[in-house]
Amino acid sequence: MHQVFMFYFRWWKDMQSQVKTPYVRDRAAECYVWILAIYLEPYYSQARIITTKVILLLVVLDDTYDAYATIEEMRVLTQAINRWDITAMSQLPEYIKPYYKFILNQYAEWNKEVPQQGTTNLIEASKKAFQEMATAYLQEAEWRHSEVPSFEEYMKIGLITSGYGLLYKSALSGMGKIVTEEVIAWYESHPKIVTTSQTIGRLHGDLMTIVIPMKTFGVSENVAIEAIINIIEDGWKDINEGCLKPTEVPMEILVPLVNLTRMIDVIYKYTDGFTFSECMFKEYITLLFCVSVPM
Repeated sequence: MHQVFMFYFRWWKDMQSQVKTPYVRDRAAECYVWILAIYLEPYYSQARIITTKVILLLVVLDDTYDAYATIEEMRVLTQAINRWDITAMSQLPEYIKPYYKFILNQYAEWNKEVPQQGTTNLIEASKKAFQEMATAYLQEAEWRHSEVPSFEEYMKIGLITSGYGLLYKSALSGMGKIVTEEVIAWYESHPKIVTTSQTIGRLHGDLMTIVIPMKTFGVSENVAIEAIINIIEDGWKDINEGCLKPTEVPMEILVPLVNLTRMIDVIYKYTDGFTFSECMFKEYITLLFCVSVPM
């Protein structure tokens, strides 16, 4: 297996030994390939390291909210993540305390490693995106225990829980001087290519869940699915348009965003290839790292 992957595998196993969350999906290889597809260049190694670790931390957060914690435990965890203070750990359930401590220590370590870009601390931006993810996860969980939201309400929260904001900000944090104040201002202005990528990520990643709020329009399931597919197809046209020269920011900034969206298409086009990775994702990993290309 690829030596670099073994680095992430050891980090993941070390985290699991400390955190002890047996309900979490073991997806170290899948997450490594996911982030590897964003940028392959050797000089972005720090960006890959940070972003791969972030997505692995996100898997724990996602599975905790989606499949294990009670609604009260989610509320307490969300409050603690938004406080981002070790003293908040005393209020948490015992099983999640090590994870909370781990994310605080990991972000503190990255803050020491990554230089500030101008007046912007990109690790701090990633941390805030992580906090937004927890808050949005809680909102989705509360919907599951109450009323079905409208499609507009669901998508407002869904753009956050797609993970795009967190992963892209984390990716930018390791890319060095190319991420200028102008680039950050561009991103914070919510350009169409960014919001469209987030939309595709949300719609592809959770198709059947999104059909439910779409039914508030009084349409059948088939009509709702067809409408979502049309939104995705139109979204790719917007992404292509955003990459036409001259671009608002350097293409080096846009490529990770586009590649992140491409990976969503690869993973979720036919099924939830991340949750059920044995269907095809494992085959992709085998072809990439275990099968020699004939010469």
